[in-house]
Amino acid sequence: MSYPYPKYNDEANAKAHMCAVLTTWQANHVSQRLSKADANKSKITEFGLSLDRQPANWYSQYEEGEFESFKQLTNKFIR
Repeated sequence: MSYPYPKYNDEANAKAHMCAVLTTWQANHVSQRLSKADANKSKITEFGLSLDRQPANWYSQYEEGEFESFKQLTNKFIR
């Protein structure tokens, strides 16, 4: 069973949203036993599924592979 990602549209707390995304990602991928690199790439990619409106436009300005880690993406998003 796949869990849908909560949507963020600039009205919620960015830190709380990142925690919700990570919790949902973990629920979706708990049994996959991904390598650290694959898990990191998956988190970055699937983060985009949680965005709506202006935040989705912000995320789309970045090229694939531009974020080296989910932590880097988190820091940039929260700023």
